[in-house]
Amino acid sequence: MSSWWKASKRKLRRARVRLLRGSGAPGEIAGGMALGLFIALLPIMGLQLPLALVIAELFRRLTNFQLSRVAAAAGVWINNPVTAAPVYGLCYLVGRPIAHRLLPLSAPRAGSQSAGFDLGALSGPDALEVGLGLVIGGVLLGVPTAWLGYRITYGMVSRHQARREERRARRARGLRMAPEA
Repeated sequence: MSSWWKASKRKLRRARVRLLRGSGAPGEIAGGMALGLFIALLPIMGLQLPLALVIAELFRRLTNFQLSRVAAAAGVWINNPVTAAPVYGLCYLVGRPIAHRLLPLSAPRAGSQSAGFDLGALSGPDALEVGLGLVIGGVLLGVPTAWLGYRITYGMVSRHQARREERRARRARGLRMAPEA
């Protein structure tokens, strides 16, 4: 295996361990992850991390329920410069039909080629359709992704915390039962 793959696996494992060992109830950590995953699918690259942290803080202040900011950041990092093209491409494919129906039909330009996708020709209604398609697709994919991320993270954190408490209880029983010298 190449060294970058080993380094990537090691970094992912460290991030998972840091997430599992985080302080907070499983619902707080899972809620932060769900928030981060939802925001990761919105087409606001570069603003995702600050937005996730601000929303987590606002949620804490308004509802007195904490969302893990570490988990929210980890969820946002799912979408990065390496994964952005496939993620946003899928969002666009999902949202494009709905955006196309919501916007008035634009007349085809004279001399335009319909066979290719020309980024230079994106202006006005075309750009609006692409942007709206990305947003709609991000929301439509973000909701089930956030729900699934919440369920998976909640289960992982719950199991980890239960095992940790079990180990502590065993250790405490072992210390009390040790013979006195």
